[in-house]
Amino acid sequence: MGQRVCCQTRAGDISQTLGICLRCIRQHPAEAVRHAMKAHRQSRAKRGLPAESPKDPKGAPCKVCLHECRIRAQGVGYCGLRKNVAGEVKEITAERGKLSWYRDSLPTNCVGDWVCAGCTGASFPKYACRNGPEFGYENLTVFFQACSFNCLFCQNWQFRQILTWVGPADCSDLSDLGRTCATG
Repeated sequence: MGQRVCCQTRAGDISQTLGICLRCIRQHPAEAVRHAMKAHRQSRAKRGLPAESPKDPKGAPCKVCLHECRIRAQGVGYCGLRKNVAGEVKEITAERGKLSWYRDSLPTNCVGDWVCAGCTGASFPKYACRNGPEFGYENLTVFFQACSFNCLFCQNWQFRQILTWVGPADCSDLSDLGRTCATG
C-alpha cells in the first residue's frame, strides 16, 4: 500500500515509487511533477546515468536526439549510450552499436508474438517446428540498443550498461547461439 505524497492519504492503488495519485496530479500538478522528477533522478542515479542532459560548454556536442547533450571529456550523454572519448562522441550508427541478445522461451511475451511462427505455428512446417505454440523451444532475440527515451519504469534499462560495441559483420557468429527444430 502506497502513501500519496501530495495529499498524504494511503491507498492500494498508489505507486510506492512515485506516491502520486490522479487527484494529486489534477489538483496539485506542480507538486506532482516535482515528486515524479525526484523519482526519475533517483532511478537514473542507481544506473549511473546523469540526472539532467549534460550541457558542458566545452563538451562534445551530440545531436542525435532532442536532448542535444554537450558531453564533458570522458562523460556520458543523458541516454547513457553516447560517450565523449578523446573529444569525440562515440555513438550508435548503422555501422556500429551496442548489441544485446538472449534466448527467449517460446511462446514469448514479445510484442510480435501474434505474428511469430514460434508462438502461433504460422506457416508450419516451413517456418515453425509445430502446428501451434512451440513450448520447449527458444527464440534467439538480437537487437541493437539505441533508445534515448527516459522511461521511469523501462523494462530494458540494462542495455545502457552493456559496453560491447559491434557492427553487422560481428553478428554472423550469433547464428550458432539459436536453437533450431532439429536441436530443440
